[in-house]
Amino acid sequence: MEMTERRAVSELLPWYAAGTLSAADTARVESALAADETLRDELEIVREDQDATFALAEASPRPSPRVLDDLMKRVEAEPAKFGQVAARARAGFADWLGEKLALLSPRTLAYAAGAAALALVIQAGVIGSSFISGPAQFQTASHSPAPAAPRAEGTYILIGFAADATAADMGRLLEQVKGSIVEGPRPGGFYRVRIGEGIMSPADLDRVVGTLRGEARLVRFVGPAS
Repeated sequence: MEMTERRAVSELLPWYAAGTLSAADTARVESALAADETLRDELEIVREDQDATFALAEASPRPSPRVLDDLMKRVEAEPAKFGQVAARARAGFADWLGEKLALLSPRTLAYAAGAAALALVIQAGVIGSSFISGPAQFQTASHSPAPAAPRAEGTYILIGFAADATAADMGRLLEQVKGSIVEGPRPGGFYRVRIGEGIMSPADLDRVVGTLRGEARLVRFVGPAS
């Protein structure tokens, strides 16, 4: 098997393990697996990583839905008081929380709250004023569901960050390539990332992927996003 084909198949393994490949790509991967023992070993590693991710996520404690319901009742009962408290707390609490979260690894953040928490820390640096706002803006998914945002134009890739990379490290790297997290974590701890403002040329995309792969301390995988 040629090295370019092996590399392409290797990058498809996370999708294969998750069962999200097309029939044609599935056949392509299975043919390569039958011929290459090292690819089979690599697939086992991918599956072990996914299993560990699922197991830890399932073991993580989840707050009771009543906690949020009780909080919302209290907020709605005292809107003026909450607004004053939020205004005073916004700057100090946001800075403190942002600094603490920026020290966490992507996996820890992912288990805590998924891409939403990770994006808040990485792309805003700290939790901004929209995190704690007045009653007119304060909403949660369970009380005021918002319609899904349309897919923005752009180029999308899949990134798996190293387990010991901090949110601050990742923020600097994503800023360097003008990237923003739009979805994740997917099985295996992968994130879908939008690069730039429009559709990139193949040459520009290759440069971005090369930059990310060059950061081996922070990035363990870069590939096309489905």
